[in-house]
Amino acid sequence: MATREPPHPDTLVAYRALGYNAVPKSRTNLRGKAQTLEQVVNTAPDLAQLSAIARDHQNRLRAIRPLLPVSLRNMVQSGSVEGDAWCLLVPNSSIAAKLRQTLPALCAHLRTKGWNVNTIRVKVKSPA
Repeated sequence: MATREPPHPDTLVAYRALGYNAVPKSRTNLRGKAQTLEQVVNTAPDLAQLSAIARDHQNRLRAIRPLLPVSLRNMVQSGSVEGDAWCLLVPNSSIAAKLRQTLPALCAHLRTKGWNVNTIRVKVKSPA
């Protein structure tokens, strides 16, 4: 078995100048303290608020999905909510035109489900 040579004194001085002679800080042991992503998100106020907004958008979209034509269901995405206005995002203008025909029914359906939605805007997403 080969033996290692002791490091050169200049090398040790160079390492100490870089701060390598300090005792490393201990890490927190997380064994037995695993948390789900949902638990972590709910403990952080900003993330909890963002998660609630995303959940609301998905619930709204899930509520109107049965009313959408089958060909449009996978193409419509939820956008922002501002007061009593909700925005839906679609990939092109022809889908937007077809979706605009169903907006009064979608608004009425959302109001029966408990959301205060008086207007739904349809926006065409720009290509990525």
